[in-house]
Amino acid sequence: MTAVAEGAKAHRRGRVLWLVLAASLALNVFFVGAMVWLRMTGDAMLTPEQRFEQVASELGLDADQRASFREFADHVRSETRRLRQSDEPLLKGVWDEMGKPQPDQALIAQMVDQATDHRRAYQREMTAALSGFLGKLTPTQRARFIELAQRHKDPVGWRIRRLVTP
Repeated sequence: MTAVAEGAKAHRRGRVLWLVLAASLALNVFFVGAMVWLRMTGDAMLTPEQRFEQVASELGLDADQRASFREFADHVRSETRRLRQSDEPLLKGVWDEMGKPQPDQALIAQMVDQATDHRRAYQREMTAALSGFLGKLTPTQRARFIELAQRHKDPVGWRIRRLVTP
């Protein structure tokens, strides 16, 4: 091998080493940034029970309202779990069918429609459950709950949404 070829080979190895080091540095910076972000948004690490208590305190719920809120949150969690369990085989079936060389588009559409029907029924059930809970609040509490739930950047609104999402 000539000296020129050896030099070119060494130069390529040096470039590869620098690329690997740059990628490693980028990953480390990303990891450290993620850890800092998680520390700064400590609310994200709250348990469902802690989130429940924060929302209940924020709304000033009495004992009966807290019991109703707990019942509502438990109902939402169980229905969400049920929805996921019923749709999981459908979604797996869609992916399995799509992975075939000649997927049956009618079957895929049927499974998607069935999952959509499940989601629609779930949304109706959640609307009824939420209406039942809101009916037990005072007008001020109800307005505050709706305000908190609609504010996307508000940590309490985020906790309300996270409370009912398993």
